[in-house]
Amino acid sequence: MLKEALVFIACIGLAGCFGGSKEFSIDNPTDKPLSVFIDNKEITIPAGEMQNITLNAGPHQMTLPNGEKVKFSVLGAYGDSERSGIINPTQTRYIYVIQKYVADGVTPFTENGDVHVLKINGEEFTGPFIDLGSELFIDSFNKDWNFGPTESFPETTFANSHDTYKTKLFRANDFIHYYKTDFSPSGDYSTRISILESVYKKPELSYNFSEPELQQNISEALKIYNQFIHADSASKQKDLKKKFEQQNRAKWRNPQTKSLENAHYYEVMSNINHIFWSSVIELSD
Repeated sequence: MLKEALVFIACIGLAGCFGGSKEFSIDNPTDKPLSVFIDNKEITIPAGEMQNITLNAGPHQMTLPNGEKVKFSVLGAYGDSERSGIINPTQTRYIYVIQKYVADGVTPFTENGDVHVLKINGEEFTGPFIDLGSELFIDSFNKDWNFGPTESFPETTFANSHDTYKTKLFRANDFIHYYKTDFSPSGDYSTRISILESVYKKPELSYNFSEPELQQNISEALKIYNQFIHADSASKQKDLKKKFEQQNRAKWRNPQTKSLENAHYYEVMSNINHIFWSSVIELSD
């Protein structure tokens, strides 16, 4: 449902800080307690709840409820330690939702975000929604949210204008309930020429380019990237992030080669760069 109550206040700017540890929430969407082991320490999450955990920058190992062991790295080169993302041991699908709020008497005419179509279990859902997939880690750097899976949208909020918005991360089943009971569109979607489907796509971090310069640049970038994700401290990660940025400015950002591969090259390089700003990444063997 569109939230129609809104109170006016002045804006206050908040600044983040740099730190070596990150806080994550382990989510248990099931109806039974769930246990995982992180660095040989057992953590039990009650049914339907979340458990916060703070982890130092660098590599870690986790044993999932099914016994599978996975390696991952906490990335401390950027950002503060609060709510860096969700650890998703059941690999539940998450949906990012933008909820519009308006002052009394104000008629909304558009959403505060792009409108997409989502497909869940054969049903279609249209609105300001983004599919965040069902990865083991849901990084808040990719899409920061105001409210997590176990929190609710408030009935009223505060702003210094006639409309504002809040964001929330939904488990897929909870999203369906929200859509059918609380959501109402802000505006007429039928007037839109086209509405794209939101489908989560894992970022592409490597590619074999036929152009020698593009391939060399990607190889050099991946070398620093691999050192970065395996670095065992935030200070080492920050040094490698700085090294990557220097190389990117000096060379990779503006290759001499101009070909049909350039667009793909920029996409892959952007994906690699994105990791240096992230909070966590799963490591492959």
